[in-house]
Amino acid sequence: MTRWLSPGGTLAALAVGAAVTVGAGVAGLALLLAFFVSSSLLTPGGGRRRAVQVAANGGVAAAAALLSRAHPPWTAAFAGALAAAAADTWSTEIGARSTRPPRLVTTGRRVARGTSGAVSWLGSAGGAAGAAFVASAAALLGLVSPPAAAGVAIAGIAGGLADSLLGALVQARFRCGSCGRTAERPEPCCAGPMMHASGFRWMTNDTVNVSATLVGALAAVLSARSGVGVPP
Repeated sequence: MTRWLSPGGTLAALAVGAAVTVGAGVAGLALLLAFFVSSSLLTPGGGRRRAVQVAANGGVAAAAALLSRAHPPWTAAFAGALAAAAADTWSTEIGARSTRPPRLVTTGRRVARGTSGAVSWLGSAGGAAGAAFVASAAALLGLVSPPAAAGVAIAGIAGGLADSLLGALVQARFRCGSCGRTAERPEPCCAGPMMHASGFRWMTNDTVNVSATLVGALAAVLSARSGVGVPP
């Protein structure tokens, strides 16, 4: 477990797990674990996620789980948030195995691996598989009906797409004035820290992840309310 979580990440994961269990029960906790274990196994070295990363990927799901205690349709939102988080993680890790460089989702231009908003066919297929995995697990655990599971999977894919679009359009990027190297954070480079180059300074990768899971949650609950299956 220490390969997958930092000490702070462990505390955050316990808090998210407790909230999910209170709101969605043991079945909800099982779905959370299915997402976490599968994503960690795909990440080289396990990822050793920090508290802020755990909160960014699981915070919306935990809130939706708590809401579902009084409003059952929000169980679909809980599953949709996790499906979006899985779509993002699976697409990133599986897409990294592509032999071809990815393209920017907004323009189709070839970009370096790891660029925010970059997509590939392999990564997109991986993201869809991640969303389908969480949706299928949610149905097997009785959290959503089989018809609703399709809506959860689609919501997860929508969240993954939102992550790519936000990464390409508004996520902060920083550039070294000397060598031109870019990064998502103002890392030290050459003579000093990188300078803000584009995007909103506050729109970090973690903020993008929160936004993507929120899209997945809202898309799933709208799907459930439209009659595409309601949590049993």
